[in-house]
Amino acid sequence: MADRVVVHVGTPKAGTTYLQTLLWANRERLADAGTLVPGTRPFQHNQAAAAVRSGGRAPRVTAVWRELHEEVARHGGTALYSNEWFSLAGPQRAREALAEFEGADVHVVVTARDLVGVVPAGWQETLKLGWGGSLADFIAGLERPRERWSYWTLDPAWVLRRWGSGLDPSHVHVVTVPPRRDDPDLLWRRFASVVGVPDGVVDTTAGGRANESLSVESARLLEVLGPRLRAAVAADEDMWSGYRWLRRYLAHSLLVPRKGGRIGLSAAEVDTLRARSRAAAREIVERGYHVVGDLEELNAATHDPDQRRPDDVPDREVLEQAADLVADLLRDLRATSDSGTPVPDNVEFGDR
Repeated sequence: MADRVVVHVGTPKAGTTYLQTLLWANRERLADAGTLVPGTRPFQHNQAAAAVRSGGRAPRVTAVWRELHEEVARHGGTALYSNEWFSLAGPQRAREALAEFEGADVHVVVTARDLVGVVPAGWQETLKLGWGGSLADFIAGLERPRERWSYWTLDPAWVLRRWGSGLDPSHVHVVTVPPRRDDPDLLWRRFASVVGVPDGVVDTTAGGRANESLSVESARLLEVLGPRLRAAVAADEDMWSGYRWLRRYLAHSLLVPRKGGRIGLSAAEVDTLRARSRAAAREIVERGYHVVGDLEELNAATHDPDQRRPDDVPDREVLEQAADLVADLLRDLRATSDSGTPVPDNVEFGDR
């Protein structure tokens, strides 16, 4: 078994994509320095998280979890798992997963971010997959336990109650996400100090891709159109069609690059989320977890009256977004047809 096992269990929308792209882009450099990122591709850690949540009842993903475990068992240094959806596991599943590393020095890491920033970011992730639903409804559902997008996964204190309960508090690490981006490598340096990666091992110019956000105007468009688009690509029948066509292509290739305003919250919503962040910070202190960064960063956000809520985007702007999107789709369809890539039989070009 590896001498030391570090499990980065979340939270979603708290720097996880940035850290994971750095880890995988520098996997060989990390291995040379004694830190193993098991597997050959990032999605295997997603499968490992699903296996943990299933308690071994999902054969396909459990097989991946076993393969990674065997690789870790053969390693003599530090092994690192990283996937935000470990945070979905219940307390029993979390204890069972950590128990499999018996003989190793086991550590759990949570990256934590101000909930005022996390909640709009989480809502737009549902929009990118065509689920629709208003921001107000999303916030109203945050109290539901065991839901992917709820305090169950987004509140670091809730996650740590499950993943940190069986460990010495000194082995439970909370890495706060800096609210400012004037030092873009700061989050990595904080995370690396917990994992034990020396300075200079990782090339921070390789990878480090953030999960980019939609503007409030594009978010409002997807709130309206999302369910129809999801049905159009049969995402409910094939989950990967939703991921590829809606999230990767429509959201990230076409909508994210557009300029626009940031998604805003009402003053009351900000107050509610700040109170939740303050409570999480207090619990982290009370339980004696190791904090890297500053827990005050979990309470840094304030209400910005210049940021619009999605409901405040007028229909005229939604129509403009839709018109631009249609033009982009037609451009890409034309480029695809001109490149010789097959197009659907019912698409014709030229005069009729």
